[in-house]
Amino acid sequence: MKIKVISESAKETQKIASFFMQIVLMRYNPKRKGLVISLEGPLGGGKTEFFKGIARFLKIKEKVFSPTFLIMKSFPCKTRFFKTLWYLDCYRIEKPKEIKELDFSGIIKNPQNLIFIEWGNKIKKILPKSHLKIKFKITGEHTRILEFYL
Repeated sequence: MKIKVISESAKETQKIASFFMQIVLMRYNPKRKGLVISLEGPLGGGKTEFFKGIARFLKIKEKVFSPTFLIMKSFPCKTRFFKTLWYLDCYRIEKPKEIKELDFSGIIKNPQNLIFIEWGNKIKKILPKSHLKIKFKITGEHTRILEFYL
């Protein structure tokens, strides 16, 4: 299923993320693996703003920024299903094996992990088939289209 949503500001993108997370928490059926969400789109497309909305909704206290140079960052979170929020940025990744070397398979195997991946399309060969995808498209100075593939 594909759903398109238009955002007209960074603040609105964060609100869309909060709404998305509410739905995930209401409908999520815990499986044997963590929930993986790939965020795809150009630089400045809204991926980081979307994640900031997720972090705000989950009451993450730390300042959130794209972990471009760290590659991945984790945050403790307390939801009914998830205990750790992971944020990966694959912008600098050249081959999926670079992420594998960071125990990616162990991270996605843990059903208590909620994993958001910027530039997930760069490692699509190693993403679980059950992952969700959100594509970001720039349509104006502040306007974005978010396409949810659920």
